Amino acid sequence: MISSVLVKAEDKEILSFIRRVYEESFPYDERREFEDIEKLLREKPEFKMIAVYAGKNPVGFLSFWEWDSFIYAEHFAIDSKTRGAGYGAEVLRNFLGQTSKPVVLEVEKPEDDFSRRRIGFYERLGLKLWPDCHYIQPPYDDKKKPMELLLMSYGALDMNKLFGEIRDILHTQVYGVKAGEYI
Repeated sequence: MISSVLVKAEDKEILSFIRRVYEESFPYDERREFEDIEKLLREKPEFKMIAVYAGKNPVGFLSFWEWDSFIYAEHFAIDSKTRGAGYGAEVLRNFLGQTSKPVVLEVEKPEDDFSRRRIGFYERLGLKLWPDCHYIQPPYDDKKKPMELLLMSYGALDMNKLFGEIRDILHTQVYGVKAGEYI
């Protein structure tokens, strides 16, 4: 049985597990320095992280930002030791089912088999890909590069109408850059 627990900055043991999974799962340019995540947990109430458990064993995590109008799922990963057991789908189904707000996330362009499978995974869970919305993920810091990605959404959200507003919120609130700097 899958369960999830909200993580706090002082939860050092689970944060150690999450850090390992995070650094193994995301390329350098697609992640923050982990100390910055711990700082966000302390200082930004709109930033949240859940630890995912199968029974008593941690198997993954999901970090997200919650605002009045939507939720942005920033990072989601299941430990490589337990992938393929269906935990990821169960976690996302539960997460999406527990909110009345639309959910937005970034994905790599479907340029290889791995990225196409990831997009398909999200689509099977009810997310919609917005391939015509040109989106740049700003760099997390000055050592990293911006990345051309795509957005996906779940729920009542017309990205054709709201794309600019959502992009600007992500850029200013999540990445700390000026609106319009990465268009």
